[in-house]
Amino acid sequence: MTDPTRAAIVRALADLWAKGCPVPAPEHQDRLADVGLRRWHSVARRHRGRRLSADQRIQDLVRGLVAAFEPDRALVGPLVRDYECVARAIADVMTSTDPPGSVADAH
Repeated sequence: MTDPTRAAIVRALADLWAKGCPVPAPEHQDRLADVGLRRWHSVARRHRGRRLSADQRIQDLVRGLVAAFEPDRALVGPLVRDYECVARAIADVMTSTDPPGSVADAH
């Protein structure tokens, strides 16, 4: 987890907020970046022996973000689409900064 990568995620989240996405409010951007990075880097541990597609990887990230930020996951409803936008923004940064041969490339 490098500082430039985290900073790029925070910038992407700020851009989403500026475009009207309600999830990455300024007061949540740092924590969203931290949770997203931790979830991204721990995917191999949660899915041992499985190769996840890019969409499955994003859905895994969505589940982690919702679990971290929503007290009752059952009540998230349509807001899950906004979490998907956040997860895609994090995934875009991670796939553009992961070195070749990393876990992101393997899944």
